[in-house]
Amino acid sequence: MLIIHDFANATFEPWPGSAHIPEGATWIDANAPTEDESAFIERALGVKPPSLERMSEIETSSRFYRLRDAVCVTLPLARRDQDGTVSTHPLALIVTPKALLTVRYEALKPCEPQHMEAMGIDRSHPSAVGATLALLESIVDHLADELEFLTARLDQCSRQIFATPTKKSRGMRSDLLKGVIPEIGRQREYNSRLEETLLTLARAVPYLTSELSARLAPETTGRLDRIGRDVQSLSSHEDRLSEKIQFLLDASLGLIGVEQNDIFKVLTIVSVIGIPPTLIASMYGMNFKTIPEYDWRLGYPYVLSLIALSGLIPLAWFKYRRWW
Repeated sequence: MLIIHDFANATFEPWPGSAHIPEGATWIDANAPTEDESAFIERALGVKPPSLERMSEIETSSRFYRLRDAVCVTLPLARRDQDGTVSTHPLALIVTPKALLTVRYEALKPCEPQHMEAMGIDRSHPSAVGATLALLESIVDHLADELEFLTARLDQCSRQIFATPTKKSRGMRSDLLKGVIPEIGRQREYNSRLEETLLTLARAVPYLTSELSARLAPETTGRLDRIGRDVQSLSSHEDRLSEKIQFLLDASLGLIGVEQNDIFKVLTIVSVIGIPPTLIASMYGMNFKTIPEYDWRLGYPYVLSLIALSGLIPLAWFKYRRWW
């Protein structure tokens, strides 16, 4: 499907099927273009829309290149679906002398006009360069929103991990921590995809500045510089989130280890306390007639008392040493 954007009149509409590019077209957004749509784009702009396989290549020469008078940049955009599934989908920006061409094969939020309008993106420059800057600003705003969402989710995980355990929840704390770890893993995966997007975007801005220098006015140059600074700021924030994710993961595993150590500690104490009574009971369980206590009238209570004392004395010692 093709959407034709006219920044001068602040309109966007589907391609009417005409043989030529509509008058005033600033940006052509191609979402999974058909053969007829690809042929129209090639006639109108002189470039052929790249395939999904070409856009998915990771080498720099496949992401930043020129096609005659067109400057081409491919960005891997991180996506988060409603069910929490995360993925990366490429978006190609091809800046031609006539208009900006974007090629994608999935629904991408930064390309939606409603998103640009909600974010207050400046669309006052009816040119291919103006459309490129507007789209880059939309992408940056989208990434900022996603980083804010990721920060909120990590804060929620942090509260769950470091919440003061109550007597009621103390026994279930290990299960809670085990449930938090997969959530941290999912957020780490999405953070890594955002990192890839920001890294590519940080390389794309200087490339566009260099390749489009002859077509940049002082005002548009300033906007491109601001986009570059915003990308650097988001990259720094993403780095801090990466460190926080690693810290939360280490803390979760550490607390689980502490709880398991407490369990082994109790088992160790119980086993140590049980050794002296077991020793005494085994001694008096031997079948020898010469054991003098067999003839005592109070021999049985005596042995029971001895067994109880042999268990209580180590228990009191552990308590005195604050080992439990």
